[in-house]
Amino acid sequence: MILDALRCFPLVASVQASDGAAVDDPSTLLKLAQCSIDQGVEVLRLQGVENIRTIKAATGKPVIGLIKQAYPSSDVYITPTEVEVQALLDLGCEVIALDATPRCRPSKDFVALVNMIHQGGALAMADCDSPESVDLAVSAGCDLVGTTLSGYTSARAMTEGPDFDLVRYAVATGKPVIAEGRYAHRWQVESALRIGATAVVVGGAINDPVKQTRAMTPSPAQGRIGAVDIGGTWLRFGVFEGSKLVDIRKIERPDDRQERLDWVRSQILEAGVERVGVGTGGTVNPATGEVWEAKPIIPGHQGSIFSNATLGVPTKALNDGLATAWGHACHPSFAGSNVATLALGTGVGAGYVREGKLVCGSRGEYPRLNDVMTSLGRTIEDLLGGAGLSPNPTQEQQEDAIIAFETAVKLVREMYYPDHIVVCGGVGLSPWLARHLDRLSCKPSPYGAEAGLYGSMWLAHAI
Repeated sequence: MILDALRCFPLVASVQASDGAAVDDPSTLLKLAQCSIDQGVEVLRLQGVENIRTIKAATGKPVIGLIKQAYPSSDVYITPTEVEVQALLDLGCEVIALDATPRCRPSKDFVALVNMIHQGGALAMADCDSPESVDLAVSAGCDLVGTTLSGYTSARAMTEGPDFDLVRYAVATGKPVIAEGRYAHRWQVESALRIGATAVVVGGAINDPVKQTRAMTPSPAQGRIGAVDIGGTWLRFGVFEGSKLVDIRKIERPDDRQERLDWVRSQILEAGVERVGVGTGGTVNPATGEVWEAKPIIPGHQGSIFSNATLGVPTKALNDGLATAWGHACHPSFAGSNVATLALGTGVGAGYVREGKLVCGSRGEYPRLNDVMTSLGRTIEDLLGGAGLSPNPTQEQQEDAIIAFETAVKLVREMYYPDHIVVCGGVGLSPWLARHLDRLSCKPSPYGAEAGLYGSMWLAHAI
């Protein structure tokens, strides 16, 4: 029984090739399947009549079969009609996978196809994209529920990795769940199993050299890039050619939101940049570029949107602490390291990059060290941010700021265990504070006063 095979070895190898790939032939895919079988895999997920016939005959392993077939009247293409179902039954597939979304189908309805599969002596695996399609699969009597299509239809936004929440929802139905979709690491496979999935399908990460190569391909060298740094005092625009800063323009930061946006847009047009990165105060949703939370230090900032639609070129925007952290992680001195940044300017920002990835919330939430209370009864930002300091801080202000700085460094080190802590910003690089960096094992930004612009530039590179 296939469920017994899955419980014995809960990794399913999806042995499929990208369209037009050199490995897209039955004999080559058979060799790939055999490699997975040699490592213990008991069940294969296969696509296409000839591929299934060849591999099933040679290996004798149970198969989750499907046929991808496009029809002009529908977006459903995974085993969409009774023609494909019958072909898979004729091949002896133990399980037949089919699209379980509630979208318009090219022929018989979903329930009729499930009944046909059962009448043919096979199990039905529902390839789902959302809780709604999971419910449809359960009500139709499907034997297995898969999360295959999550993020690949309009029903649900694509998660960066696997959609563990949909796995959780499907497991709660009591049906055996086959987790599938963007599994690329063992910890992800193990997480799905811990949630309660019966098995996990992995395809591109082990059997598709096209996807593997694409995933490992570095970002191409960019052309002319614009970098925006919106702070509490200045609004700056940098022009980069590749990663070289060639021009800086700045104005005192306008209080009016539209005036800020208009100025940035005018600089984009004048400089002729191809894409833009924006680092700014507030919390910025990376998916939309909207500042959904901001302090009044930048008037009317909440609701600002930095996107292709508002700026006219491809745009990536994030909180300025996150942006400068990303910039430092891209610098030759820190690339490949786990690096934290303390951006000490008008306000206090922070960010952390671990294993080449920014650590932040799904909506751009950043480490709120600025709001942490110190032993002096005031927040780190109150004591250390330029907005709370006089232009020439008194000795008492400096001493209080140093206590706040020590508090911030201690928190960063105890929370993240970074390889490096980099400090930037006008306050962070001021002579009276900079002399404490070495004592606290911190490093001044190699970008100097332009760390904000470099951070925004590297954001644009990531588009």
